[in-house]
Amino acid sequence: MHRFLIERDSTQDGRITVAQDDARHMLQVLRLKVGATFVGFDGSGLEHEIKLTSIDKNRVQGEIIRTYDPGTEPGKKVILFQGVPKMDKMDWIIQKSVELGVTQIVPVITQNSVMQFKDKNIEVKLQRWNRISREACKQCGRVTIPEVKAPLLYRNALELWSEQVKSERNHIGVFCYENEGKKCLKDLFKCYNIDCVNMAGIFIGPEGGFSGEEIRIAEEYHISPVSLGKRILRTETAAIAVLSVVMHEMGEWTK
Repeated sequence: MHRFLIERDSTQDGRITVAQDDARHMLQVLRLKVGATFVGFDGSGLEHEIKLTSIDKNRVQGEIIRTYDPGTEPGKKVILFQGVPKMDKMDWIIQKSVELGVTQIVPVITQNSVMQFKDKNIEVKLQRWNRISREACKQCGRVTIPEVKAPLLYRNALELWSEQVKSERNHIGVFCYENEGKKCLKDLFKCYNIDCVNMAGIFIGPEGGFSGEEIRIAEEYHISPVSLGKRILRTETAAIAVLSVVMHEMGEWTK
């Protein structure tokens, strides 16, 4: 069944209005007719099965047949703190992270980030990143749209994580550093009953990784670095690899 993201204010008295691009796609590409059914979600955590009842030039209306929770959202909260990489790599990281079940994505500007805090294009990039998050939700069947926050300076990102975990007792911070010589990701999991962890924060550096000074600052916030093994991963590879492992260990890859 075709699936669409609908605006929250488009629902009234059990009826939904779909306009503009999605309406044109329904009519001109999919060629849906009155009586056809489709799925709509508004990012609030529920899905609607909708029957198309009327067609206008650039607008369609439908009647909600049923509303339900498809059960596609993860039960654990995972925040990705991603050092902003070069070019369009962030687009790919956001898309795949949303598919894997990330709760929120925080772009982080570090010493080795090409993008800097005064970049004039930040607002444009932020709009695009959140659009990619929405589109990824449509594709993978999620019903809650992960927010891509405005980029934060490195220390501010650590402060955000510190605030997030104040009210969450069972949490884990995964801080990836290629020069960590003692503790690996597997060792970190041994320190926790990972099934009981309700929130995870994953910190990934940009190209060039984190600096020695940034590692020292992370330890001030009681986050110790871990290695990802013998090979150095690209930033986009590291983000998806670690997120996949964490989601699996937290039991989010089960039906």
